[in-house]
Amino acid sequence: MKTTMVAERAPAAAGSGAPTNYLDLYGLAKPPFGGAPDSATYILFNSHRRVIEALIDHVASGSGLLVLQGQEGIGKTETLRAAAASVAKQTDLRTVVVSRPPNGRISLMQLVSALQGRPGAEGTSSEDAITQFLAPPRKALLLDDVDLMPKDCVHLLISLAQRVPGQSSSPALVVASSGDVTAASERPDLAELAALARNTLRLPRLAPFEVQQYIERSLWISGGTTRRLINADAMKLLIARSGGVPVAIGRLMEAVLMAGFARGDSMITAKTVASVTGPTAPPRPQRKPIEFSATTARGAQYAAIGLLVLGLSVFLYTGLRGPVERPSAAVSAPRAQPHPTVANTPPPPAEKPVETLPPALMAALMKRGDEAVALGDAAAARLLYQRAADAGSAPAATALAKTYDPSYASPGQPSDPARAFEWYRKALALGDPQAGTLLNKLEGR
Repeated sequence: MKTTMVAERAPAAAGSGAPTNYLDLYGLAKPPFGGAPDSATYILFNSHRRVIEALIDHVASGSGLLVLQGQEGIGKTETLRAAAASVAKQTDLRTVVVSRPPNGRISLMQLVSALQGRPGAEGTSSEDAITQFLAPPRKALLLDDVDLMPKDCVHLLISLAQRVPGQSSSPALVVASSGDVTAASERPDLAELAALARNTLRLPRLAPFEVQQYIERSLWISGGTTRRLINADAMKLLIARSGGVPVAIGRLMEAVLMAGFARGDSMITAKTVASVTGPTAPPRPQRKPIEFSATTARGAQYAAIGLLVLGLSVFLYTGLRGPVERPSAAVSAPRAQPHPTVANTPPPPAEKPVETLPPALMAALMKRGDEAVALGDAAAARLLYQRAADAGSAPAATALAKTYDPSYASPGQPSDPARAFEWYRKALALGDPQAGTLLNKLEGR
């Protein structure tokens, strides 16, 4: 583990008065969450260890296509970079890592120039780029967010994967995706690419102790400690509400720190966390075990003995009487009603996401998200909107897409048309007709 020296914060000027932000309130040198990840902040969690070891082995000595899956924010980008850096230190293999621009999608020209090892080069065809990449010496290509790539880029990858021979000296290909590309019904090109994969890896969520480790390390690098900033009850609630996803943890912590500053909380408590995520559900009342008195138990024993005697009597009577006469053939058994055929059965209604949150909490999440947008805090708004959207709220999905849409993003906040495109599509699938209009407008930009 690398040790990072944190510069001391300059003391506040005399007479500066009350703190003006949560950094001053909690004595932090810089925002601990939401910054660009680097080698100093990367943590190899035990939950991800097997995945990255298999990834390194494939890049260093494997061949063909490997798919890395995991939900958005789980750490796929950092995992790809860490694997490429580890291989580069141990071998002289040329590794090409392709990530999409922060505010858009990667283009075919950018992908072609990356295959050639000449970023920004123009005038080369896709076929020439594939031929040059397959030529010795052996290379490795790692691509992030393949599910957000345009179709022409995906078709190039399909052609490349089809032409990779199954030899140890052949190139290794790795594509990362937030969605399940093996079942991408809306993108048959992605499903075709996934069918060529020789292996699929999935990054799991972090374990509870790893969530705490991530929070503690992030605060420590920024000059704070959890012992001074977060009490035990708040930490338990943060672990439960984060879902084990690093990006979600960062967004939640950023929103909680801002809420603590707004509330004037000198320490983050469970009430501070609940002000962002909503109140916790009340515990279910537990049933009391049924207690039997001695009289009740004795009565049950007598009843059981009586039933046993009655059953034995019926059995003896039936055996002494002889075989039971069967009804004559003239008396036919009533016909069983035919089951309705599949053709007569109406098709089942389209499945809708199950709402896992009460309506009052959904409304509170939307309200707090709107307030965060009004304050220019896109990170907090996205956290709140996404929680409601994941529970089935179409307006929340549309509102979340708008935070990424260049036409609606707050000034100074980075936009992301690709993410906006995906969330508009989800909002449309959830039943918001406004999302279709906004989607068409975004595509026409």
